[in-house]
Amino acid sequence: MRMCVCFVVFFSLMVSCKGRTESPIIPKPEVVTSSTVPDTLVITAVGDIMLGSNYPLSSGLPEGNILEKVTPILKEDSHILLGNLEGTLFDTGGLPKQCNNPGLCFVFRTPSSYGEYLQKAGFDFLSIANNHSGDFGSFGREATQKNLDDLGISYAGILEYCEYSIKEKDGVKYAFIGAGHNSGLVSVKEYSDIQRIIKEVRAKADIVIVMFHGGAEGAAYQHVPYKREIYAEEDRGDVLEFSHVCIDAGADIVFGSGPHVTRAVELYKNKFIAYSLGNFATYGNFRLKGANGKAPILKIKLDSDGNFISGTVISTYQIEDTGMGPEIDTENQALHYMQTLTSEDFPDGKLEILDNGEIKKR
Repeated sequence: MRMCVCFVVFFSLMVSCKGRTESPIIPKPEVVTSSTVPDTLVITAVGDIMLGSNYPLSSGLPEGNILEKVTPILKEDSHILLGNLEGTLFDTGGLPKQCNNPGLCFVFRTPSSYGEYLQKAGFDFLSIANNHSGDFGSFGREATQKNLDDLGISYAGILEYCEYSIKEKDGVKYAFIGAGHNSGLVSVKEYSDIQRIIKEVRAKADIVIVMFHGGAEGAAYQHVPYKREIYAEEDRGDVLEFSHVCIDAGADIVFGSGPHVTRAVELYKNKFIAYSLGNFATYGNFRLKGANGKAPILKIKLDSDGNFISGTVISTYQIEDTGMGPEIDTENQALHYMQTLTSEDFPDGKLEILDNGEIKKR
């Protein structure tokens, strides 16, 4: 177990990541009285994040921080912020991956200095369980993890090495688990590992969060298909079955990424599931036309037992080839996608999404 503890005025923060080696003994944080523990919790979640790549050329980098315009929204009324880090975070070196189909092959290496933008935005957890965390092999993964450690951002998703992270914030312990469809990751395709991990962290945490990377990609695959999805000759899992397995095993909330478009949301056994949060902040080499350029920021309110209370959808957009990052979408296109897809994919579902962005129980 790798664990570090730092103390900040008025709250304690504990970060841990399950690994192959044991960390040295660390003093326990000061006990937080129950009066400081909130009765309700707000988890803010976004989808894919790739802030620019210096590979193969530095022309793949933006001029500055593409998260700048949305950072205040991410931080507002939020206890925990999480997303999917779609790529690596280091400067030079590593052997780029080779693909069977070059037309579907993209390799991302974001400079380590861009990690400061993630830190400034307030990210607590990032999933590295996706098909780009291995773009530069084990060298790139280890360099990325070191840079995230230096930033104080927790991460998860690598089978047997870093399956989950636990962070204590404001007296609440959050467990974060990443899962994906590629080898070496906690799998979305078979369920014994995710069930084992959830059982382990359930005894250690107040709130258990799962973020998966699965499902086919693109505007043609916005619907949750109720079956296993095959895309680019890869098994991308049955995301509905996987999400239900997670909740049945003890998870409190599940967020999806991978399709690069917004998908429906569901309430299952009073637990919230978002099946895809789309391309949130993806600079260069991402298709951003139409639905691919529209993504939600979700703010989901839970009670102290992890049950869904309510939520808010904040729509953002990106425009391809403009060199700009996400901005708030006054036309609320991501919201409209989520409304339509949820009503069509779960016609008897227990959630209603209002035109003002509120998600509530029926």
